[in-house]
Amino acid sequence: MTAPFECEVRFLIDDVEAFRRRLATLGGRVRFEYAFTDHYYRPPGGAWDPRTRALRVREHHRPQQSSEVLLTWIDLVQVSGLSFKRSRFPEGKVRLYAGTADECRAVADGLGYEPWLVVRKKAGLFYEIPEAGELVAEQVDGVGWMCELEVEGQNPRAAAEAILRKLEALGVSAAAVIPEPLAALVAAHLRPEGRKVYFCGSIRGGRSLQPLYASIVAFLEQRGYDVLTSHVAAPDVLAQEQREGADAAAIYERDMRWLAECDLVIAEVSLPSLGVGVEAATAQHLGKPIICLCRADVALSAMIEGNSGLRVFRYQDESEVMELLEKELRDQGSGIRDPKLQM
Repeated sequence: MTAPFECEVRFLIDDVEAFRRRLATLGGRVRFEYAFTDHYYRPPGGAWDPRTRALRVREHHRPQQSSEVLLTWIDLVQVSGLSFKRSRFPEGKVRLYAGTADECRAVADGLGYEPWLVVRKKAGLFYEIPEAGELVAEQVDGVGWMCELEVEGQNPRAAAEAILRKLEALGVSAAAVIPEPLAALVAAHLRPEGRKVYFCGSIRGGRSLQPLYASIVAFLEQRGYDVLTSHVAAPDVLAQEQREGADAAAIYERDMRWLAECDLVIAEVSLPSLGVGVEAATAQHLGKPIICLCRADVALSAMIEGNSGLRVFRYQDESEVMELLEKELRDQGSGIRDPKLQM
């Protein structure tokens, strides 16, 4: 549903059956049902705040229809003590393209955007209610059932009053309102069990690949993974260790604890490193899934390349590394799933 300069709030539904009974007592009826997946993209380098702007490919599942490339740009406003999001565009979501899902993804790629998050709305119910107008109840994968209220927003003060009237009709307190875009809500849920990554890269064995390490860590964190060893990517990692006063024994104990805690190990093995070798061997002993990344022109140790317990991927450049990781993380069967995001 889209209204001019749409203004929107959400709230969580603890008991969806009780909520549906409540809507029925208000004379509410379901006009249609839906389900779709939103594939969110963002400009490289975090050029914008994903809470306020988003480019996404919407892949419709029910009812079946063309996929879309949608652009949203919103402001988070506060009026009459109520916080809500308001579209900067009169039409709310701007439809840039429609076609197959692959065609839409090609458009996003052609614009220079990179995949960020995936949001699945597994079930959605569009209601018409005499006392509250239109609203939707939807099951957001990774978050749960939520209700979305949307009103026309040409006049923000009038929009706030309309939202408050709808909430009152539903018997919902204004304190229950979540003003944040769904993207921000999902981002807050992106570090559950199964998303902890231990990243390995050479520290004392050579730092020539530090920029690549930084790109890999940023890539993972943008997708909601908790990178336990993000410090490996820091340009001043050795100085950091000195400032923190950590001795070798403390670093070893910390890293062994993180290896035991993590769900996935990603090791960049192009530079010979005793530390990375020990980490890979320890992770294998612990039964962790391990992805090894190596430059195509490097003569890799047989102890890594010949180890059937490690998945070794050769790459030519940084863009190929990101493509490899995107595919492997999407297909990973160890409980690590693509992040989910909705807006």
